This record gives sequence, C-alpha cells and structure tokens, in this order.
Amino acid sequence: MAVLQGHAAEDKKDEKKKDPPKVTGAFPFAIVPGTTNKIKLRGLSLTNATAVRFPTAEQLNAEIKSRGKASVPEKADPKKLGDTQLEVELVLPSDFPAGDLPFYVTAPEGDTTTNQLRVIGQKLLFDEKEPNAGFRKPNEVKLPQTIRGTIEAANDVDVFRFPGRAGQKVRIESLSARYGSTLDPIVTLHDGRGHTLATSDDTGGKLDAALTHTLAQNGVYFLSIMDAHDRGGPTYGYALLVSEE
Repeated sequence: MAVLQGHAAEDKKDEKKKDPPKVTGAFPFAIVPGTTNKIKLRGLSLTNATAVRFPTAEQLNAEIKSRGKASVPEKADPKKLGDTQLEVELVLPSDFPAGDLPFYVTAPEGDTTTNQLRVIGQKLLFDEKEPNAGFRKPNEVKLPQTIRGTIEAANDVDVFRFPGRAGQKVRIESLSARYGSTLDPIVTLHDGRGHTLATSDDTGGKLDAALTHTLAQNGVYFLSIMDAHDRGGPTYGYALLVSEE
C-alpha cells in the first residue's frame, strides 16, 4: 500500500512540473552593432527566465530588464503568439559581423529551442518612418539598403522610393516569418507611375517574399510591403533587403 501511495505522490509531483519556456519572436529581430539594442522577446513561460545565451558568441551578454505578461490581441492564439515577454538590452561590438545570430533563453524549467536574430551593418540600415502608406509620402531609400519596419495596423502598407537605371537588376527580399514575425508579407515593385512591375508572396514554400527584376529605364521606382491578410500590429515586423545583382 505504501508503494502505491509513493507512486501516486510522484505522479502528482510530475503533474505540477511547468512546461519549458518557448520563444515565439523577437521584436525587433533586426539588430545593429555598435549600439544598445532594446528587444522584446515574446513567448510562453518566460517569466522565470534567468539568462539569454548566444551559442556562437558566448562573449555577448544580454541584460534582462523586465519579465512579465504580454497582451494578446482578440482572436489571436496565445500558444502561437506568446503571452509572456522579456525586455532585453543587448550591446554588440561595433565590428560584430552581419548575419544570423542564434540565441536561446534559459530558465529553471529548461531552455528554449534556438531562435535567430539578424545583425545588420549600420551603414545599410534604414528605419521605416510613418506616414509612408502611399506613393505621395514614401520613404526615400537607396541601393543597397536594409529597411527595418513594422506593419503597424490592419490594412497598413509601407511604401519606399528609390532611383533606378536602365538595365539594373534589382533584388528585394523580405525577412520576417523565419525570425518569428507574424507578418505574411507581400512585396511589390512599381514603376514611377505606380504600375506594378513584379510582386511576390510566398517563396520556396515559405511565407517570406523575394523577387528579382531588371529595370527598363532610368527613373524613380517604388517598392511596397503589406500583410497578405491585411493584418498588422507590433508583432508584424520585417526587414527588407534591397540590393543590386
């Protein structure tokens, strides 16, 4: 009888074990060397987090500034979006290389799986500025450029203008879903009159968009990005890589 009671006690103890933490996204996920990056890590069971680790750059130290609940929009699934968050500050050395930066969060209940931040060289970075929802008020950018922004509200469209030349082969790639953003991006290239030249939704079976187009003439061109479902909010972040091939 005592053995049975012992097993029952162990089973009850196991039931009380908390699930390991999970990171669903980092906002912004695009970060810059030589500055203090303020990042919100959103996920599940993050309130007991003790540290953020970087397996490929162990010298980095991310300071956890706060832990707490995260608001969940109506009709959103907390298990997908996350209902807890960490506010973190991360300083990267000015010579830190661009590219993906793996990280995970550790807590008494266990470690999260490995997630990714994206390091962008400061010279390439352009932060989107509102209002920029149409061809009359676009943000001015140049090639090459990496644009960091957010589709802030439902039906929001971010528009950018850049100079192009005849025969120039332009590539535009969105980074969002692969870094935990809830954005399902549609990227479109327009001529100076606003006519569509090329558009991209999902690419290679993934939600992120990419397109390549050879410009026909010298002049002004526009590119736009929006959510495929006309949604938006603070978790709909993106980075747009605009370059010449």
